[in-house]
Amino acid sequence: MKTETLHIRVGPDEQARIKRKAGTRRVSDWCRRVLLNEMAGGSLIAEELLALRQELSAIGTNLNQIARRLNSGEQVPASSLPQDIDDLKARINRVLGRVR
Repeated sequence: MKTETLHIRVGPDEQARIKRKAGTRRVSDWCRRVLLNEMAGGSLIAEELLALRQELSAIGTNLNQIARRLNSGEQVPASSLPQDIDDLKARINRVLGRVR
């Protein structure tokens, strides 16, 4: 049972933005879920986004190494790289779908 209240002050622009973001939900329900970190999936999403960021960084490092080798005249097999990028994009889209 909800017996406690929280009061915050917002400006007219902020109130309009909050109402837009809440959409069809009651503003109080939407705020409660956001404040309790439930809408974005909480810490699980943050951990997954961190892992994706690290993976993206690794792909960037691989691309730089490939570019360096190509610029020095070496032939470099990069056949798996497009699949790695596609897999990462799919994972990012899944995470973003859960956040929205």
